[in-house]
Amino acid sequence: MVASVALLAGVLVSAAGALRFNDESYLTPHGVVGVPYFHRFTAPPSGGGGAGCDPPYIVKVDSGELPPRLSLTADGVVSGIPTQPGTWSFWISIKDDPTDKPWCNPMSAEREFTIKVIAGLVIGPESAGPGIVGVPYSLPMTATLSEPKTWSIAAGALPPGLTLGTSSGLISGAPTTVGSYAFTVRAVVDAARSDTKSLTIDVRRPVTIAASTPFAAQTRLARAEVGLAFGASLGATGGSGTYTWSLASGTLPLGVALAVSGAISGRPSAAGVYRFTVAVADTEGRTATYEGTLLVAERLAIVTQRLRPAKVGSPYRSKLAVSGGVNPKSWSKRGVLPPGFVFDRTLGVLSGTPRKAGVYRIRVDLVDALGARSTRTLVVLVRPY
Repeated sequence: MVASVALLAGVLVSAAGALRFNDESYLTPHGVVGVPYFHRFTAPPSGGGGAGCDPPYIVKVDSGELPPRLSLTADGVVSGIPTQPGTWSFWISIKDDPTDKPWCNPMSAEREFTIKVIAGLVIGPESAGPGIVGVPYSLPMTATLSEPKTWSIAAGALPPGLTLGTSSGLISGAPTTVGSYAFTVRAVVDAARSDTKSLTIDVRRPVTIAASTPFAAQTRLARAEVGLAFGASLGATGGSGTYTWSLASGTLPLGVALAVSGAISGRPSAAGVYRFTVAVADTEGRTATYEGTLLVAERLAIVTQRLRPAKVGSPYRSKLAVSGGVNPKSWSKRGVLPPGFVFDRTLGVLSGTPRKAGVYRIRVDLVDALGARSTRTLVVLVRPY
């Protein structure tokens, strides 16, 4: 007997004990890009007795297309991982399989179905940069969807001092403890769209710079003198790999330069106050700066070229004039002073009441705190009464 065919409510079926899709078949769920998809098209048992063949059925796509990367098995399972958003409509047929069932009367049904695939959520970034103890840190999590999301730490823990904004997805703060911290961030749009990302933040010690003498530890000030050799070294600690030094701002005196090793050296050629900032970076990009001041004095010199005459029996006092140099300064003298004279080695003052006339030659030397030296030969003329 050949069964007649009818179209009922958009479903093409055979008559007499018609085969139909079960209720679950009609509820095709939305697919999400990148998320495994599963749905089964099937029909309830027909009950046998000539009304149908009972499961398993033969299911196939008669026309239209499934979403890309989804496929339909002969037993009615649609599965795969959708790769692009969109809406796909197609006709599915379900038929009795009479194989080894001589008693059955094969039936079939067809219906148009639609699967909508929505964009999936993918979060980033793929990696997190290192943090530095005490230095503000910011890592914005990214997402492929603009809809509001709820962010959370699904596993592990952030470094102490950092927090994750539950609505912004921003990891921020200032790390407090050195270490390597692995964690998993989870973002949720809705029940169908979520993603996780595993990250690690390595928290390092800060890079610090220390300067050798003559830079003072507290004031970061050093003194130099025109024409006199100057040398100081900057050293970095806390970083890794090779350090790269640079003059970030300000100027060094003409004749003085910063070396790749962090040494500051040379012979300044002009007096003045030189303020500068030196920067250092390690292999990982961590940086530190050192702000210093170099006070360059004029070269030490005894200015006095001749002394005024003295007179026997009359009090006398003459202070030797000096320019440049760095305090403290120390005097010394060679030669014989007139009887009754003394020389103050601290103040550079020649004084007294001469008792004997004559011409007296003395050599005075002046040395400053940096070792600069100036020498002058002077004549002391003592006249009689």
